[in-house]
Amino acid sequence: MTYKELIEAMQILVQNIGNQETKTQKKLLKIHGKLKEYYEEYEEKLNDIRLENAMTEENGALILDEKGGYKFTKDGQRNMYKDVKELLSNEFDYQKIEVVNPNGLEEHLYLEKFIKGVKFIQGEEE
Repeated sequence: MTYKELIEAMQILVQNIGNQETKTQKKLLKIHGKLKEYYEEYEEKLNDIRLENAMTEENGALILDEKGGYKFTKDGQRNMYKDVKELLSNEFDYQKIEVVNPNGLEEHLYLEKFIKGVKFIQGEEE
């Protein structure tokens, strides 16, 4: 499992959760909550990369822009993008979420790598 796969699944989950009006949407919200800890892990690593590549003064203090964001040199920006790309392709330890009541989740193929106990319905090719 890579962080890129996780981020893609989280984005699709957010789109499908809606207002949690259906049982399926409520299940998707629970899955989102369980995946969130892995996403937060990714965000911590991403912030470390940003800090590592940000501009600093001679004494090591960060140089911030007017909005409080980090400033980067060209090389710092380039290195940060390279490091983020590498982070996205990194694999992380993950155990699939056991789904007891899979009703309604069968068509959510993007979750296939993240949950078990669901018989996914593959779409027909045209």
